[in-house]
Amino acid sequence: MCSRCFTKTFEKRVAKTIAKHNMLKYDDRIAVAVSGGKDSLTLLRVLTKIEAKFPKSSMVAITVDEGISIYRDEAIKNAEDFISRMNGIEHIKISFKELFGFTLDDVVKDGIVDRAGIKPCTVCGILRRRALDIMARRVGATVITTAHTLDDVVQTYLMNVFRGDVDKQPFGIRTEIEGLVPRVAPFKLTPEDEVVMYAYLHGIPFQSHVCPYARTSMRNIIRNFLTEYEENHPGTLYTALTSFERLIKPSNILIQKCKVCGVPTSRKICRTCEILKHLGVEEIPVQ
Repeated sequence: MCSRCFTKTFEKRVAKTIAKHNMLKYDDRIAVAVSGGKDSLTLLRVLTKIEAKFPKSSMVAITVDEGISIYRDEAIKNAEDFISRMNGIEHIKISFKELFGFTLDDVVKDGIVDRAGIKPCTVCGILRRRALDIMARRVGATVITTAHTLDDVVQTYLMNVFRGDVDKQPFGIRTEIEGLVPRVAPFKLTPEDEVVMYAYLHGIPFQSHVCPYARTSMRNIIRNFLTEYEENHPGTLYTALTSFERLIKPSNILIQKCKVCGVPTSRKICRTCEILKHLGVEEIPVQ
């Protein structure tokens, strides 16, 4: 394809994915999780074009600063510069330091994470998810969009299988649960390499620094395996996505309120509160 046809096809697939799974409503207040990486900036650009057709909807970009020196600093700068060139997009930033009282670098360098037996990526992922929910509520968002690609979704499903979690809800599909802002993944059917191409064609910045904690992540191992497998057997990711979602069983897990913070969870105490307790944090922010 030429760049023009590729762009049109790319954006059309995202729009079809949203429509197929009823991810967004015509009057949504859409919070876009913008890390500052190429995926999230691409998502913001595409959603801005789609949202323009729905005057009753609105968008806000939310960036969470986990406190990873150099890596996150560069990403936030990319996000600020990119969003400043877009008309009318509100940009909200929040940090782990403001919400939880520490940065990710703090708890890693102080040895707190190691002593608690937790991986840095686990702390980052769980607390970032809570931070997004808190900020989405503060700005009145009705849905959160994340830039998880087809690759990310299949990686997540495979990790869940290894953990024995096969009864979870399909990833990136809108599920309304009282007390939580629903999350959707408009890039769910879009391969990572196509996001890379779209970003390149439209001058979306790429990060030059890699997260220093990525090497400790289980996802990193799964990502490398699936990337190599897809290169040798094109189409594997689509097949895997379909197969995994056929295996998902209707969940019988009872949703209850966390005994500590009151947020809906399938556990007595949610993972956020468990993590913060391990890290020595007593006051749990809810909203």
